[in-house]
Amino acid sequence: MGGDQVKPWRIADAVAWTTSGDEVIALELESPTSHPMTLQGTAAYVWEEIDANGPLSSAELITNVAAAYEVSEDAIRDDILALLDGLLDQHLIAH
Repeated sequence: MGGDQVKPWRIADAVAWTTSGDEVIALELESPTSHPMTLQGTAAYVWEEIDANGPLSSAELITNVAAAYEVSEDAIRDDILALLDGLLDQHLIAH
């Protein structure tokens, strides 16, 4: 899960996504009941980081987001880990 800061994250194989302005719209393709997920703000930034520079560990993503948004890693750690857990639960990212 997101709490594992060592295993690198990647976009899952069965995912289609596109960008629209500052948003990322992602869809897990293997489940007939999946719905598109719209990522905005920091969530879109995390997705784009994984896409452009991944696989990345949770720790690397926290460092990158903190630098990009000029905040401390401690201030965003829990939110980034929760985001990663949510993306994993939706089968949008994998280790």
